[in-house]
Amino acid sequence: MPRGIRLLGDNGAGSVRGVVEPEEVRTRRLVLRRIQPADTDVFVAVHTAAETHPFDAHVRGTREQILELLDKFQRSWISDGIGYWAIRLAGSEDVIGFGGVRHWVEEDEPVLNLAYRFWPSAWGNGYATEMAEAALQWARRNRPHHPVMIVTDADNAPSARVAEKLGFVLHTQRHRDGLPELVFRLPAPQPYPS
Repeated sequence: MPRGIRLLGDNGAGSVRGVVEPEEVRTRRLVLRRIQPADTDVFVAVHTAAETHPFDAHVRGTREQILELLDKFQRSWISDGIGYWAIRLAGSEDVIGFGGVRHWVEEDEPVLNLAYRFWPSAWGNGYATEMAEAALQWARRNRPHHPVMIVTDADNAPSARVAEKLGFVLHTQRHRDGLPELVFRLPAPQPYPS
């Protein structure tokens, strides 16, 4: 386990298919925890605010659409034992963003999608990278055969830098809903030849 990352609640309780659902993940500066009902208003605010969508304003939704998205993310925890987290600074109760990994199917292949969205006040501090490192550590431990991907708008240079810093490689460039996006992949570790 990377230094500075600690899984709490790692006792096997609440596991799905033998995979531990940590109650909380702590990094050096962050606390990552399953999204709770009390997070609903801030989740909606983060996902509908214009300032949190400088590169992808086309994905901003209405409150009702974002509540449906939140419900989908909550169901991921129930069905898959992992989903996106609420992210806060250690020592604070204020949520600064949401992110993590969740199951996804990309071109008929099961993968883990790594995503995040932070309030602009949290940008530029390395929090996305720190959260992503913890999510990748969880994925390697619990879903070692699933490649991890990041999908971002082609103009989102900060997200592309985070992906590359984490060791992702550009897998493809494509258009979705007429807009260009980049797909980065971190391949699943390959077994050693026998």
